Amino acid sequence: MRRRGSLHLPLADIVPRADDGAIGKSEEVAPMELVAGSRIVIHGAKVGDTERHGEVIEVRGDSGGPPYFVRFDDGHESLVFPGPDCEIEHRG
Repeated sequence: MRRRGSLHLPLADIVPRADDGAIGKSEEVAPMELVAGSRIVIHGAKVGDTERHGEVIEVRGDSGGPPYFVRFDDGHESLVFPGPDCEIEHRG
C-alpha cells in the first residue's frame, strides 16, 4: 500500500556511488608512525568526555606503526591501536 504523496525510488537511484564523485574521494592520510617518547592525544568520544594525553613508551608494530604501549598522564598504561580520535601532540 502506498501512502499519498510518498516517493518510492530504487535504492540505487538515491544512494551515491563511489564512481560519481559523491563518496569515496578523499585525500589519503598517511598512517600514524611514532617512536618511543612521542606524545599522543585521544579526544573524548562523547560530549563531556575529557581528552587523554600520554607518552608512547614502546612501539610494538612494524616501522613505527601500531600498536603502541602508552603511559597516560594519569599513570594508566595501555596498549593503544589509534583510531580517528587520536592525534600526535605537538609541543609548542
